[in-house]
Amino acid sequence: MLCTLVQEPFQNPDYIFEVKWDGYRVISYKDGDHVKLESRGGLSFSKKYPSIISALQKLPHDIVMDGEIVVLNDEGKPDFDALQKFNGGKGGVVYYTFDLLWCDGEDLMSRPLLERKEQLKKILGGNTTVRYSDHFEDGLSLFNQVQQLSLEGIVAKLKTSRYVPDKRGREWLKIPTSLKQEFVIGGWVESDSGRLFRTLLFGAYNDEGNLEWIGHAGGGYKEHEMPSILQKLKAIEIGKSPFANPVEYDGVVHWTKPELVANIKYATTTRSGKIRKPAIFLGWRNDKRAAQVIKEVPAHISDKSAVKRKATASADRKPIRKDRSQSGTATSDSNWPIVESEKIRQRETLDFGTCKVEVYNVDREIWKGITKGHLLHYYHTISDSILPYIKGRPLSLYLKLKGAFAAGVYIKDMEGREPACSEVFSVERKHKKAGKRDVVDYLVCNNVETLLYMINLGCVDVNPWTSRTAAPGNPDYIVIDLDPSDEDFSKAVVAAQATKEVLDGLSLKAAIKTSGKTGLHIFIPCSHFTFGEARLLAEKICEQVNLIEPSITTTEVSIDQRGNKVYLDPNQNDYTDTVAAPYSVRPYKHPFVSAPIEWKELNNSLDPGKFTIDSMIKRLKKVDPFRILFDSKLIQKNNAALLKLLRHDG
Repeated sequence: MLCTLVQEPFQNPDYIFEVKWDGYRVISYKDGDHVKLESRGGLSFSKKYPSIISALQKLPHDIVMDGEIVVLNDEGKPDFDALQKFNGGKGGVVYYTFDLLWCDGEDLMSRPLLERKEQLKKILGGNTTVRYSDHFEDGLSLFNQVQQLSLEGIVAKLKTSRYVPDKRGREWLKIPTSLKQEFVIGGWVESDSGRLFRTLLFGAYNDEGNLEWIGHAGGGYKEHEMPSILQKLKAIEIGKSPFANPVEYDGVVHWTKPELVANIKYATTTRSGKIRKPAIFLGWRNDKRAAQVIKEVPAHISDKSAVKRKATASADRKPIRKDRSQSGTATSDSNWPIVESEKIRQRETLDFGTCKVEVYNVDREIWKGITKGHLLHYYHTISDSILPYIKGRPLSLYLKLKGAFAAGVYIKDMEGREPACSEVFSVERKHKKAGKRDVVDYLVCNNVETLLYMINLGCVDVNPWTSRTAAPGNPDYIVIDLDPSDEDFSKAVVAAQATKEVLDGLSLKAAIKTSGKTGLHIFIPCSHFTFGEARLLAEKICEQVNLIEPSITTTEVSIDQRGNKVYLDPNQNDYTDTVAAPYSVRPYKHPFVSAPIEWKELNNSLDPGKFTIDSMIKRLKKVDPFRILFDSKLIQKNNAALLKLLRHDG
């Protein structure tokens, strides 16, 4: 779970406050005598810290913990330089743990933070090597103390927060005593004063997955370390800038592959987000991959986050669409007037306590004999199953106002019409257009009320982004869409079997579901990759599948060139792209459902037509094959395999 950077300390009774340790973030796994330590990027630290391994082996429980490995100096303070030089000895190295994720086979991640920490404290007791990182109620006093001790900063955590891997929201906040971040090195500038180099050029990935240049680091280098730094840079030198934006420099520049991550300390930033000089090089971060380094803009705690929560307990809360005259104002190029022109013959209000949802015209047929009321009932019944796959994800709405076979209407910008208990994710429109707003407010569905609002509005299927609002530039899975050009599902089955063969050869685990039409969707869970990397990986996997089954599959983008083959489609791996959610109904010939299946079900007898809004409710009483998307251990293994594939591809 990740922290959002904020500028100043604060006091809030809903939060606890911890010391921010200056070390390596490490997840520890103990299963009997088998113990391993892994970084966020999936790097193994097990051999590097034998004393921590030994201390973990002596604990009486099988556990998964989150914490920081640090090396303490003679004053008992974390020394990051000493941590980097640590050679495997026992002296000074400790593991400060602050969260308990699993214990004796039980998943604790959905429990409140304070409950997890209380159990962790009991397990560790007074262990001096694996230490419990305590918390405090007074954030301002703690910040003043760590500032006086010249420590890195503090972390504020919502007391009730669940542990959500890779989430970066307002539940966990980091407040440094001085501004310090990790950045990706993209080049260096030659020195004209006899030094080996003048400065390093660095940046971070923005929300669109592009490496953005942010500043120079001209200080902090120890003379005896500069030769090894320059050697690292020369080993990855390339001929053009890796940055997506212009770079300001004075002198002879050399560009590098964006692979090295450095710790940079700085004082302040310009209005455009660039870092003002001086920026100080503090050392390499070998525990992090470049793809993990996103652009962080320190926010004021009073600022509105990108996800704006509507008040759910305020006096002016209004029921959804109760009075259409109170709806938001549509822009001149908006589809909302089409949606709101529907004549209402019948309406009723569903009161969920926290929010009221109006539904209307529930007898309108979507398929012959299947009404909007049937669809609302289905989604309400399976809401607990579908919500985990759409929570925190922006949505594009495709409304079928005149039945499943009629043309639909797209809605991306809510334009002020979102329900009172919903969230929106605000994104600046990439390509400005007359008649449209400069900011798009995507709907985010985190509860059953919002889900039913969407279905009542006219959605048949639910189409979330592959990334979440916490990290919009990083997809949570790579998607491969197997789309038979002649709608022959049996060919899609063969193509999926070939894909499984490729994935097995690459040591990758994936989930599979029917598309709800004539194809299949394969989801490969991962984390921290950019959309550009995800797209490249999908293309490489599709190419390998095509080599196995060239007679029935194709990677041809042009529809005219595909013939009757299965199109191996990697195109759902770009920023803002959507894919039908698991358990979503699809607007097809019949009310078929995009159904997760087990790989052993993938055979010639598989019939996508058997997964309907009636049969799916019964099927959901069994195991959910798509739960592997939340398996953090599996994701870490996939990350390592995908990173290897990226490196192999250059």
